[in-house]
Amino acid sequence: MKVKFPVGETLNETFQFALHRWSAVFRFGWAPLLIAIALAVGLFYAIIDVAALEAADDPAELFQFSQFVRVPGLVAIALAVAGALIISLVMAGFMASVFRLVILGEDDGRLINVRLDGPAVRVFLAQLILGVINYGIFLIAVLVASAMTSVSVGAAFSAVPEAIRLAAESSAAGTDPDPSQIGETIAPIGLFGVGFLLALIPMIFVNIRLAPFAAGSAAENRLLLLGAFRLTSGNFWPLLGYYILLVLALMVIGFVFQIVIGVIDLLSGLPSGGAFAVIGALATVLGVVASVAYQLFVMGLQLGGQGIIYRRLKTGS
Repeated sequence: MKVKFPVGETLNETFQFALHRWSAVFRFGWAPLLIAIALAVGLFYAIIDVAALEAADDPAELFQFSQFVRVPGLVAIALAVAGALIISLVMAGFMASVFRLVILGEDDGRLINVRLDGPAVRVFLAQLILGVINYGIFLIAVLVASAMTSVSVGAAFSAVPEAIRLAAESSAAGTDPDPSQIGETIAPIGLFGVGFLLALIPMIFVNIRLAPFAAGSAAENRLLLLGAFRLTSGNFWPLLGYYILLVLALMVIGFVFQIVIGVIDLLSGLPSGGAFAVIGALATVLGVVASVAYQLFVMGLQLGGQGIIYRRLKTGS
């Protein structure tokens, strides 16, 4: 029997989870995030000669990557890929913890939560598979766009470094890029825009149908690729409506947050001395707290929502 997906109830539960379980999201996430940051920074300094990078005074030099790399090119690529995979696995453990809290009520109250167990590996693999599927759809769409526009994929990729270089040079000079250069060098990049438009609807369809994939893989002892398609059968439009409403709500919340941060920045910039110094210091602390709280809330919405979708489609409750 197919479960009818309740849009309003699910959206309400998603916000309730983000509001009331932010402390659990923080406990699950702070250690993996610190590990991920430390790995990323360590890899950056291991691969890149930071002193040479800082000494570069010509924007064009920034695109001559070989002069800033400490190790051979293939080694640098291997290190970067390995580091990205390890970081993704660590963060998948964080996601798995949130999913299992929402779906199974699993939480032992530990302050440090770094998991590399079965659920973490399955979430990592689910994210990897989703990425491959999305990139595959986009690549196919780009190839179709290339056939439609007669612009080669190679020309489009070759134009990317030149476009970035022109943008960097214009930014450093405080001027706009030369229109003639834009026409000659950047035009092929439009192929990616056409490809994105062609890929948009298929990607939306696939990602909606696979909405419970990662969360279900964390809760069950298997990868839920085909199972996710079965769970979402007959519920595409309600799920799409849920995500549209969630995105609209996030846009409103983000807009309000930016206004609040703007006011806090004004207060923190008050002249130093006397009461103004106290107000400025308090505003700075408040800004940090508000930013952390906002990020925890958004992560609670995004991850909690995936878990709730899976649980409701799987159990009906």
